[in-house]
Amino acid sequence: MKTLPQDHDLEKAIPFLLARAGARMGNAFAKALKPYGLSLSEWRVCASLQHTPQQTLSELAAHASTDLSALSRIVDRLASHELVAREKCDTDKRAVRIALTERGLALTLELIPLAQHYEAVATSDFSAAEVKTLRAMLLRLYANATPLA
Repeated sequence: MKTLPQDHDLEKAIPFLLARAGARMGNAFAKALKPYGLSLSEWRVCASLQHTPQQTLSELAAHASTDLSALSRIVDRLASHELVAREKCDTDKRAVRIALTERGLALTLELIPLAQHYEAVATSDFSAAEVKTLRAMLLRLYANATPLA
């Protein structure tokens, strides 16, 4: 039987720690979104569209870290609640862009302070410099992981 390397400790492994922290924050925020009728995945799509309006499904899938088949269902649900709309692309009539409706934008803007609150609670004992460093390191980690995708 194979043995683990002596320096392996699951609770110190970066992927495990990232997944665990993300799950805790995501689950807590998902509960806060329920009264607004949104799931966490739907929120990510709305937040992504608020940040970068009018994205194709492929662009949106990459930005919201969602696979295309799941994203298609999410967009269908959001469209049924009139939070997003599909628009034909001016330059490519076959392509469709997804955009927030006025209602979707209003809801997203209403929820941004709530999202910021959850981030503030999670980083409450971090200095401003530590938060800045964490953001920079997470961006680097994401970029470094690109070849693994």
